[in-house]
Amino acid sequence: MKIEYTFTHPELELLAYTHPSCLAERGSNQRLEFLGDAVLDLVTAEALYHKLPGEDEGALDSARASLVNGRSLAHKAREQGLAERLVISDSQRMHQAEPSPRMLEDCLEALIGAIYLDGGLDAARDYVLKLFQPQLDAVQPGYSMRNAKSLLQEWTQQHHNGALPEYELLASDGPDHRKSYQARAVLHCQELGQGQGSSIKAAEAAAAADALQRLECHG
Repeated sequence: MKIEYTFTHPELELLAYTHPSCLAERGSNQRLEFLGDAVLDLVTAEALYHKLPGEDEGALDSARASLVNGRSLAHKAREQGLAERLVISDSQRMHQAEPSPRMLEDCLEALIGAIYLDGGLDAARDYVLKLFQPQLDAVQPGYSMRNAKSLLQEWTQQHHNGALPEYELLASDGPDHRKSYQARAVLHCQELGQGQGSSIKAAEAAAAADALQRLECHG
């Protein structure tokens, strides 16, 4: 699939596709991935801020986490054909023939960072919004990711004889003023979904939303 952006500086695009295993003289995509991650967060946060004017910080954070997570980014990267563009060392490819979801996630974020450096914030915003337009269109005013936990609970009660999902905290990182939490929803020791957020409650809501999306896909 063609990337819907033409680089003025093609070396930035090439750098975005360069995995650290290459030990290339030009460097790798790690620094661009760091930048692209921040740009992606900004653009999606801005879009949801305008899309959901009645929602509070927790709902916005959960909505963003449900849109922008490792699984969704890896999927978008595959849609963009980044699995074929990613440059990996021969030794890495012998160890792992196909790029991992994390590699694809990092590559997409690096590409967003490269577009930002090449064309500025407007260009990066256009690219991200086009990429996530179907998911953003599905989020309507009055829709709150906080309801996800209630909806998942209703589903498990209905389909699993009244059983309730449980939530497990997987990780937390970042400074105290900007903590990031990762949680998962579990039923009968089986993972239903994962999510991230700026609070434990937001991460749990995002995990419930991810579980509902998975259930819908397999429903």
